[in-house]
Order: sequence, then C-alpha cells, then structure tokens
Amino acid sequence: MKKCFLLLVFWVWAFLAPQAAFCVPAPAQADASYAPAAAAHPSAEDDAAEPPAQTVSKSTLAATRVDSKLNETVLHQTVLDYTLPPEIADVAKKCLDGKIDECYFSFKTFENASDPKIASAANLELAVMSLQRGLVKQAVKYADAACLQNPDDPFAELTRGWILLSSGKYKKARQSFQNLLYLTADFEYVSSAKLGTALAWYFDGEKEKAATELQYLYTSNPYAISFVSYMLGRIASEMKTSRKLAPVFLQQALSHDERNYAAVELFAKLSEKEKDDLRTWQYYSTLYSLDPDNKELAKKIAKYAKKLGDKSIDYLFYLRLEQPIVHEMVSTPSQKVKMALYANREQVPQELQSFSIMPSGTVRVKDEKLGTVLRAPSYIEKTIVFNPETGGVDFKNAKGHVEFSAKRPFTISLENADKTLLVRNALAKNIFAADLSDKELKGDLIVVPTPTGVKLINEVNAEDLIPALLATQVQDVTHESALQALAVVFRSALLQAVADHQNEPYHITDNDVSFQFKGINLIFKKLLDASKESSKIRLTEAQAGAYADCGVLTADALENSANKPGYVFSPANVSKYILSNPPADLYSRPQDPTRWSGVKWIYLYDGKEIQNRIAVKQNIGKLRALTPTSFTPSGRILSMRFEGSKGSYEAKTPQEVAFILSAGTMRSNLFDVVPLYKGKNIKSVLGRGYDTGLGYGLCLQGADGLAKQGADYMAIIKYYFPEARILDTATGTIK
Repeated sequence: MKKCFLLLVFWVWAFLAPQAAFCVPAPAQADASYAPAAAAHPSAEDDAAEPPAQTVSKSTLAATRVDSKLNETVLHQTVLDYTLPPEIADVAKKCLDGKIDECYFSFKTFENASDPKIASAANLELAVMSLQRGLVKQAVKYADAACLQNPDDPFAELTRGWILLSSGKYKKARQSFQNLLYLTADFEYVSSAKLGTALAWYFDGEKEKAATELQYLYTSNPYAISFVSYMLGRIASEMKTSRKLAPVFLQQALSHDERNYAAVELFAKLSEKEKDDLRTWQYYSTLYSLDPDNKELAKKIAKYAKKLGDKSIDYLFYLRLEQPIVHEMVSTPSQKVKMALYANREQVPQELQSFSIMPSGTVRVKDEKLGTVLRAPSYIEKTIVFNPETGGVDFKNAKGHVEFSAKRPFTISLENADKTLLVRNALAKNIFAADLSDKELKGDLIVVPTPTGVKLINEVNAEDLIPALLATQVQDVTHESALQALAVVFRSALLQAVADHQNEPYHITDNDVSFQFKGINLIFKKLLDASKESSKIRLTEAQAGAYADCGVLTADALENSANKPGYVFSPANVSKYILSNPPADLYSRPQDPTRWSGVKWIYLYDGKEIQNRIAVKQNIGKLRALTPTSFTPSGRILSMRFEGSKGSYEAKTPQEVAFILSAGTMRSNLFDVVPLYKGKNIKSVLGRGYDTGLGYGLCLQGADGLAKQGADYMAIIKYYFPEARILDTATGTIK
C-alpha cells in the first residue's frame, strides 16, 4: 500500500505548479481537477485526462471516476433541513441568550420524549453540547440515542461519527461514517464522512489508507482543498520515502488558503530538518510575529538570528523600497487624520530605534517651538536615530553627520502637498512586534521622541488616505461600484474614528482592526477614481464595517443569496450550516473554483499550543474542553470558555477566541470545533467555519457579486446598510 501512496503523490504532483510559500504567495492557479471542462457534461477528453491506471491503486482509480461526474449542481445543492420541533427551538433560545447550563439541562427534559423526533432532536443537541463541555462519553451516549430514535437521519449518524472520532474510537467512527453512506448519497454528507474517515485512518496510524481518502477529496471537494493538501503534506513528511514531496502539498495548501497556520508550522519544521537556515528563519519569524509570547518560537528565533547575524531582519518578509514609487499624487483638502505608524497586534505603535526618509519633493523640518530648523532636497536620504545617551533624536545626513537634534516632537512636511515621503528601514527593539515594511506617505510625518525610542504619526487628508486603505482590502475585486461602496464604508468609519478620538494623540493606527495601511505605493487608478466618486455620500448611524468574504448568513441578518436556507439557531444547527454547500447564486462566489477558503474553511490546531497561549494569561493545566458561552443570533461565537485540568479561562471577545485557538489566523467567528482527544486531554482541535470577519457591515466579495449583476454603489450600500441614514455631502441633506 505504501507504494500505491507514493504513486498517488506523484500523480497529484504532476498536475501542480509549485507556488510561493505563506508570506509571499504567488497567485493561485485553478487546479486541473476543477477546470471548467469537468462541469455538468464530462466529455471523452475528460476521461482521457485521467492518470494511467498503472499509477494508482484500485481504490484511487474508483475515486477518480466518481469525481469525473461531479458538476456545479452537486457542489451548490443543499438538502439540509434546519427545522426544529417547537419545544427544541424554545430551549435553543436559552443557549442564544448565553444561559448555557440552563439550556443544556432543559434539553435533557426531552431526551426521553414520547415523540421520537423530539427525543432525537434533543439528544442530538445534547451530544453536541456534551462534546463542547468535554463530556465525551456522554456525547457518544446521546449520539447513539439520537441515531436509535431517528435511524433515517443522516445528520445524526454523521454527528455520531465525528463524536466517535473526537473520543479516539477510530474504528467505530469509520463504521459510523460508512453507515452514513447507506442513508444518503448527498455531496454534503458524503464529503464530510470521507474527511472524517481519512482522519480516523490517519490518527489510527494507517497513513496510506488516509491518503487514499484524502486524494478522493482533493479531486472532488474544492471547499476542502487547502486542508486536504495540508494533510497530504503532513502524511508525506512522516514517510521517509516521500518526505521531499511534502513541500509541494504544503505550497498548494497555502496557495489556496494563506491562513493555513498548520501548513506554515510544518514548513518551518521541514526547513529546519533540511538545515535551510534562511527558510527556517523566515517561517519561524512569521509564526513568532503572530504569537510573540510563544517561548518555543522565541528560542527558535534567537537561535536563527544568531546564525544569520546582524542582517537577519533583511531576510524577513518586509517590503523594501529604494525610492518613492508614486512620486506625485494630487492632494485633496479634507478632514485631517492622525495615523500612528508601525502598530502591533494590540494597536500599540512601536517605539523605533531608527528609520530613514526619502522625499520626492523638498521637505521642511519644523520643531514645535523653534519653527523650521532645516530643509532637505528631494530624493536625498536622511536618517533619524534615537540616541540612548542623550535621550534625544538625531537627524543625520548620508555621511552620518548630525544636522539637527531634538527631544521635543518635530514635523517633517513636504513643501509641495502633491509630493510623497518614503519611510524606510524602520528598526524597533523587537523586529517582530509590527510590520516594519517601508511605507510611502502623503501629508506630514510627526516624529515623537520618547524615553526609549521614537513614535511616528502621519497627519494626512482623509481623501488622500482612503485609496491606500482600499488597496489593502480589494484583492481581486475590480468592479467600480463595489470599490466605490467600500470607499464609502471606509470614509464613514475613518471620519467616525476621528470624531471618537479627537482629543487623543492619534485617531487610528496603520494596523487598525477596521482597515490597514501599507503605503500609498499600493494604489492604482481605479482606487483613486472610486474614492473620488464615492465622496458624494457618507453613512451615518450605521456600523460602517467591512469584511472580505461571506456565506449566506451574516451577523446583521442579511442573506447573500436569493436561496434562503431557512436557518434556525441551535448548537447542532450551527454544525449543520457549516456542513452546507454554498448556493450557486451566492453573491460572494469566487470565479476560481479552488478559491473557496474565504467562504468555507477547515483548520487543524495543536492542543498544546492553545494551552500555552492560555497559560500566558492563566494556567489551566491540560486542555480538556472548549465551550462557547455566547453567540450572535446566527450562531457566531462571541466568547468561549477553555476548561483545563487545573481550572478554566474565558475568552470574552471573538478576537481573543481567535488568538487563543489560532494565533489570530482563524478567518471568522462563525465556526464549530471538533476536539480530538488523547485520553482526557485535547491533543488537537479541528476548526470548521464559514466566511471571514465578524459578519457586520459590507461584504466585499458580496458587493462585487452585486456589482456583476449591475448594482451601482448606492444600491450596494443600501443592500448592506438597509437601516443607515445617508448624508449627501454636497447638499448636507439626509436620505
């Protein structure tokens, strides 16, 4: 069987163009398995494109034949029913209100109900909630009862399979997944059962059998391609005869989903084994920047920084520019925004030890008390260095001579407002605390000396800033009305932030949770045009947020599809929705059928790492359970309690939950988890989720979908903000 697996790896590898890794991914190409030719009516050419029979095992070949019959209908059709008996629906509302214990024990009153449908529904909810509470044996018992009371329900059987997998009963889990195939042939169920079967084989030590199941999924399920690629890479890395092929699969995992944290971790470990110091440094640096309190990563960083010497920062994935790129951009007088630069994950601007500037026009340096102290010509680099001996800042020329020193804030201003200023080679004590990439700016740069360094604040016209904020979000969105709608949202959020923080040293940071700034060097004409056109209106009395991708259900009760799923919240229904196929008319549907990770995703997280991230705040011992404690009406997780052998800790925001589980890489707070136990403790956690962000505001890919249907930016704004009041900025009237 090992020989069959190796041949299978080579077959898949032959169709893969190696992609760049995590931090600098190349544009993903559609995989041959999902090419348009494999649509509803396969042709003779499709059959001819199958790999030669002698290169795959019998089971693999059978899977390929099934995959050739897949079509768009199968991938976007759902048979899932979210209907709940009234009694169960009433109890589920208690969970929704955060009354988790009361909800649980209320479900128990129906576990032996005379109506088998009510009893089965109650036991199914109890099974899901028991697993969340770490009561694995009880979860199995409730799942067994649900299947016995409603033996024709495929979701009950599927849930039992996943709970058995969670509990480490791999043989029984495989049997349950096999039983499911006698209840339904629906893609949603079969695909999930195949994935569960693959994981049951893998964790049972049968890696070749796991690879066979995963290969079927690789060629049939575009929603799982990144996770499946990761698992194939993981299996290959654990087999001496195929270890060199692991990077191929990991590159695929990251090209389809750049947030696949586990793939980056494995890349780092493999690079270390291969004694590739540079790659090892880059991958561990990426992980450490996400999880700076990780002691193991800190040791790795110290080790490889010493190996690479003083120039180690030059090998990080930071953008470096020799001179300004934009050179000149017409400035639009408007509300001033103060943006702190080089902020960390907690939005705290870092204290720099040094940085350089290069203007595209003449600049003046103005001390807040002395006035203008010097002028500097265009395209001449100057360096600003913190002097620990004096506690001040030295402004130096190219030869290192000090031209100006200060202990008070001073401002670097362009004499021509249409010119730009490049900030280069920023250096902080902790080079991982923030993205230290070079940034090209509009407006003034305020330099603020501190006792241990210097902070930078960019004071800029709002209208000059908005195109650059758009640039960090738009990705492959090109429709003008979608860009204009996002510009409206950003302008509204930006001006609100200015109003909310008008008495503070700065209004936003370049790493703000609502928008990020990477430099005006990223902008292009469409963004400038979109920003200018959209300035005609502004949202008021609305939460002007935005997020990249969306499924059907949003947090603010909108549905990005004409296909209404009839969703009703319950703990089990959340898992059922996450299982569901995105509808064919989903507004945010990607053009490339292998780019679904923004809509549906699967990740695997290490239990010990989760435990260690919690330990920074509180030592709870060995991780035993993950219990959601509050939800939005659609089931998005707002808070979660982590139970351990020595206590518990509650993460009280979605951002904190995401950091603990995934070092902040998890795409959204609409997810469920399958804890994978070894004995009493959680060894790893499988996260399955939908869409990105918190689900409030404008869905960018959804806006692009509406634009494709002909909607202008006003229509898009009205769709995503139906309750908002819209200010006409020219007339001052409210619509």
